[in-house]
Amino acid sequence: MPDPLKKIDALVESLEALRLHVGKKDLLIGDRAINAQLFFALANACLRNRAVLLYGGMGANKTTLVNLLGSSMLDLPFGDVENLMVTGHPEQTEEKIVGFLDPRQWSLPGSGATTVLWTPWARSRWKLINEINRFPSGKQNLFLEILQKRKISYSGLTLVPGDTCYFATMNPDFSSTYPLDEALLDRISVCVPASQPDFLASLALLERGREVDDLAKDLPRFSAEEFEALPLLVLEKRLNAQVELAVISLLRDFTLCERAPANDKTQLSQAKPSKGLCSGCHYFNNPEAICWQVDEGLSDRVRQDLRDFTRAMAFLLRREGDIEVLRAVAPYVIWHRVTPGRSALGRPPYYGAQKLAFVSEIVEKSINRTLNERAEMNIIFSRAVDGEIALGDALRDLASYDDPIARLDYIPALERMRSR
Repeated sequence: MPDPLKKIDALVESLEALRLHVGKKDLLIGDRAINAQLFFALANACLRNRAVLLYGGMGANKTTLVNLLGSSMLDLPFGDVENLMVTGHPEQTEEKIVGFLDPRQWSLPGSGATTVLWTPWARSRWKLINEINRFPSGKQNLFLEILQKRKISYSGLTLVPGDTCYFATMNPDFSSTYPLDEALLDRISVCVPASQPDFLASLALLERGREVDDLAKDLPRFSAEEFEALPLLVLEKRLNAQVELAVISLLRDFTLCERAPANDKTQLSQAKPSKGLCSGCHYFNNPEAICWQVDEGLSDRVRQDLRDFTRAMAFLLRREGDIEVLRAVAPYVIWHRVTPGRSALGRPPYYGAQKLAFVSEIVEKSINRTLNERAEMNIIFSRAVDGEIALGDALRDLASYDDPIARLDYIPALERMRSR
């Protein structure tokens, strides 16, 4: 089998050469600059049962890019891939999305079991939900169930399409859009802004002399064997110990709260940091503490998504799954899942509008703190767990750290070990 990674490189080059994707290189990983919109979509194509949301204004090459990648990965004509997607609007029905009862079954003599005619979208393993925020909340629940169960149910029958690549696109809020449900957002692995072409990109688009569906014929094509091999190749990438520690600490930095039930912000309902929960807390207004700066904690799905997309991006860039890849990936995995406090997001240079940049800053703070200021604290805890130092000595040393992870995670864990 030819090297699928070489074919991915050829696909990236072809998309640029044919002027099918001219997005600027807005994401830096180590010394390599890449286009986030393209590479996160490619990373998702190398994984299975994850979902990428492309968010941006109309005409930002969101839908077309996903369909171009689908045409290449599935070796299908561009028009056939376009016909697979479902597009949001209030009158869209479950029958149009997933399937309907076959009316012929009642006219056949001796017909027994119920038969459903599943739609091409339901049967496909490349699923695009176009303009997902134009679906009302009831239809959004349908996608939530599909992403959660990885199967589709209708009229008592179930379709299991197999491991699938999920994509969605979303425009900013308009009069005809609906808010996305928080549970659905948590099952979206990555959210990537898609911006309009800049001046140079617009000039490049002027050179495109053929229609998209015609140009798509010139893209490299993946065999079924190559497409199926991609997730296994990604799994071969190993994440180093720094990355594993930083991932867990990142989740705890966002989730820990000494005033929440079980110190867990995911348990909060009405009380939130933005509604005065943190007033008087000694971590409040501390720029190094993340807990008060966002309302939500992070679920364990975030840990899985961080690890998967760090591996996939490392695979695409032919590098180790190291901390630099995690630094680049993490903001895109987290920012759509949290609501920053108005006082934190509203200050310069964010002005209430640069949510991704704000989340990138606090992610960077968490990772740097884990690798630097927390280094000794982490060693004390790990040595105590391994029995290399006495639990009492470790508890005394950890008590000197004014850090939420030390106070709310490490110390209680060691106290439970001591009481056994």
